[in-house]
Amino acid sequence: MANSKDLVLKIEAYSPGTMPMARLAEYMAELAMLLGEKSSVHFVRLRSGSTQLVHRVDSEAFPKVIERLRLVKTGTGPSEAQHAATEIDKKLAADNTSGVLMEATGAEIIPFPGVNRLTEPEFGPFNEAGSIDGIVFRVGGQTKMVPVLLQTRIGYEPHCHATRDIARELAKHIFGPELRCSGIGRWYRDKAGKWEMRNFTISDFTILDSRPLPEVLAELHAVEGSGWRDIADPWSELSSLRSDPEAEY
Repeated sequence: MANSKDLVLKIEAYSPGTMPMARLAEYMAELAMLLGEKSSVHFVRLRSGSTQLVHRVDSEAFPKVIERLRLVKTGTGPSEAQHAATEIDKKLAADNTSGVLMEATGAEIIPFPGVNRLTEPEFGPFNEAGSIDGIVFRVGGQTKMVPVLLQTRIGYEPHCHATRDIARELAKHIFGPELRCSGIGRWYRDKAGKWEMRNFTISDFTILDSRPLPEVLAELHAVEGSGWRDIADPWSELSSLRSDPEAEY
């Protein structure tokens, strides 16, 4: 197509004659997800000089692809594109090499350090007290520690479990109110610096108050001697309490 533009993923290892077909297909699948605009991006050829995947972007889609790549480089791109970029870098590291996504002119768009990426020190696993807010979605299992699935505000937390006594009480609230489950989490940080909670043992829980905040504030105002009657802007006061880690509740 007239005015279409070429982009190149250069892989410093292999050559077109030594790149395994299955591995090439894996790179191409992630590259397609990274670029988006699937109907407007076309594979052209493998270029010699390391392994260089040349792909052509239709002119009308090119600005969208470049903007998408710019966001990915800053870490703010669509989740599927960010994931694809991470997977490409992981594959390069596993292949003991690095790479770069660039324009046909050689101008760099996204570098992939691969094996050259500096790694973070691993931590853990270690235990830390904490809490998880969520709705009990499922309780069940035949083990001594019973699996508990919580539906949180950002998804599902599948790594929870509890003793049979606690699980029995949690089951009474299944699909019910939001609970604050307290306990001990088992945490680990990998070489990429990503924190992962591998399991969470629930030792206690409380039912969270689901009433509207104005109703709660009205109740606080009604308490003699609470001091809330003298606060001109209770919303700002609540906000400051939430942001102050040393505040006494």
